[in-house]
Amino acid sequence: MNKKFLVLLMTMGLSIVACGKNDDFYNEDNGCGVGLEECASECDSAEESLLTAEDDKLEVTVENEKENISFSILDDGKTVLDKLGEPASKTDDGDYHTNKYSNSGELTYCTEGDTTEIVEFKSFSNDWKTSKGITVGSTIDEILKAYGESACEYESEDGEHIISYTYENGYSIYFTINDNNEVAFFQMCIGRG
Repeated sequence: MNKKFLVLLMTMGLSIVACGKNDDFYNEDNGCGVGLEECASECDSAEESLLTAEDDKLEVTVENEKENISFSILDDGKTVLDKLGEPASKTDDGDYHTNKYSNSGELTYCTEGDTTEIVEFKSFSNDWKTSKGITVGSTIDEILKAYGESACEYESEDGEHIISYTYENGYSIYFTINDNNEVAFFQMCIGRG
């Protein structure tokens, strides 16, 4: 089977993971990087770049030591929203909501009935760090040392330099790099890859 076809098939499957409702949300670029098929054109083989984590929850955990907040994007959405408290602003798109917080964190989640699931977390501040210690201001070398050399590295359509890691269990971590070769912001996403 052609590898690109397999990668496209996998991407289509991942794009319906989170609430399983609004496929358009996952087919658009909602700030969560690119899909495997685009990464495949940027990297040698997106299929080979799929990673396995020893602990899925820990791999996509963020921490804010100043506010004593820690959560995984795989945690229950209601629990995460309680931890983050009242947002500075909120936007809604049907069942999808994006909360922006004064601590420079941004959380997108979806609701379906009584279920709340995290879709994405973005950090624009060094107050937040990943479970491997990467934060805004970390260098490319620090990212590669923490996450490994198996990154997909590319320029986005907007000209942003991005280093991404996509995991076989349906989540991705993206680091957007500034002109100083440091992290400008990072994001963790579910249902994209």
